[in-house]
Amino acid sequence: MVKNLLIIGAIAIVTISLTGCTYKASKAGLSKIGYEEKLLDDGTYKLTYYGSGFSKHDDIVKLWHKRAKELCSGQKYESDTKNEHWISNSYTVLPPFFFKSKAAAPSIEGKLRCKSKEENVQNVQ
Repeated sequence: MVKNLLIIGAIAIVTISLTGCTYKASKAGLSKIGYEEKLLDDGTYKLTYYGSGFSKHDDIVKLWHKRAKELCSGQKYESDTKNEHWISNSYTVLPPFFFKSKAAAPSIEGKLRCKSKEENVQNVQ
């Protein structure tokens, strides 16, 4: 019995350590961790990154800008962001028990506009 609890504890620690900031292009399943992006009518993007409860704010900011660069194909961009927290549902199953709780996690939301190649050239000169 104690051996089984140690194995379960080790698995839990490994799982928790692997769920920090991840680079995921969209939300999946019950998890909202990752990106949501939407191309708006004016040609700008609304980009949001939802971190996990283990995410560091600075890491989320870096991942937001990494995705922004990808959306703009490596070109420069203008952005306006705001930092927030979102509330996620957390589920734990320890048979025969099922626990649901809420946890706060950092997020960053912003609007970005990709600069044209002409604008990038003008800024260099």
